[in-house]
Amino acid sequence: VDRGRRGSLLSAEATRLGLQYRPYASLSARLRDAHFMLLDVGQFRHFRHLLEGNDAQGRHLNIFDYSLITANGVSTQTLLLLTCDLPDMQRFCISRKRWLDYDSFSESLQHPLQPLRKDQRPPRLHQWLLLSEQPPQLWSLLQPEVCDWFLAHPHLHIEWSDGILLLCRPEHELAADQIEAALEHAGSLIRLLQQHSSIPSGLTTH
Repeated sequence: VDRGRRGSLLSAEATRLGLQYRPYASLSARLRDAHFMLLDVGQFRHFRHLLEGNDAQGRHLNIFDYSLITANGVSTQTLLLLTCDLPDMQRFCISRKRWLDYDSFSESLQHPLQPLRKDQRPPRLHQWLLLSEQPPQLWSLLQPEVCDWFLAHPHLHIEWSDGILLLCRPEHELAADQIEAALEHAGSLIRLLQQHSSIPSGLTTH
């Protein structure tokens, strides 16, 4: 009954936001090929409650509930994926703490990311999980304004790959009336990342 009610609420919210709703869907080839760490460690290729379309700025987005099997059981969280063009940027992952069961699933991670060294970490994020295919490149992106955004949203897991930004709150499903605000927060991060992605690494001001 709860699942049916969630579908109805999400469908209504999708209509209000000008999005399409589907109760069931599968991961697209582009999402699989992007090798998001969260999706690579997941066992499922299908998910529930897809909202799809463009936001007010014309960015294509996907929102859906995605489940993982973890050491503590099944974890379901709502994923937001939005187009986010960061020229020449390589994959990265940012989270305040490790929550994916990396050790148990490490054999399935065919495209691992490297942790930033201590000297590559902004002081305010020195205890965070910061991973990238090119650590110096991520270091140059973590300007003070970007760090401020992460510190104001410490509960989020964030990844970027192949022109797509992924955000979620681990073990949390967004209510229908939270989606619009979540998209606004994601949009503010995209603007900051795009603003600072072109800053040469020699001009960092951490």
